[in-house]
Formats: sequence, C-alpha cells, structure tokens
Amino acid sequence: MIRKLASMLVIALFVISFAGAAVSQEAQETMTLKQETMTLKGTIISISADTGKVGVQDESGNMITLSAGSDTDLKTLSEGDRVNIEYSSDGVMKSITEQE
Repeated sequence: MIRKLASMLVIALFVISFAGAAVSQEAQETMTLKQETMTLKGTIISISADTGKVGVQDESGNMITLSAGSDTDLKTLSEGDRVNIEYSSDGVMKSITEQE
C-alpha cells in the first residue's frame, strides 16, 4: 500500500513539473509579444559601430540612445544623418533607414 501511494505521489509530482514548465514557456512568449515596436524620426547625434550604440535627437529635441539589433547595419550611417528608426520598448533597434 505504501509503495502504491509513493508511486502515485511520484507520478503526480512528475505531471505537475511538466505543467509548470508549460506555463512558464507560455508566460515567456507572452512577455516577448508585449514588447511594443515604436518609431522615431530624428537626427543621429552620436554613433559607434563598435558598440552598436546610436544617440538620436528626435524632432521635439529629445535625446534617446538605442542599441543596434542583430540585423541592424550602422556602417553606412554617420552623425548628422536624418533617420527613421523602428525599435522595441527595451531600446533595441529593429531597423534604421536614412530619410530621403
């Protein structure tokens, strides 16, 4: 009888552990989806291709420093360029293009 109870307890704990992992994965995916994509038009004030940091002054005069995402190429940009930027709420650029 004790063996049967112990086996049932082990099985229950096993099932609970998988349920917890599934809930954790779902929560992480939800948080990733909640990161908003924002847009910004402004002028590059500072840029470093080595560190991937770009300082931009928006059209209202506010400064923001963003980090280049893995798909963002900074080599063709320089200080003074007017740009359009899409970035996530954590400050990582998704795209940066020079204004025409």
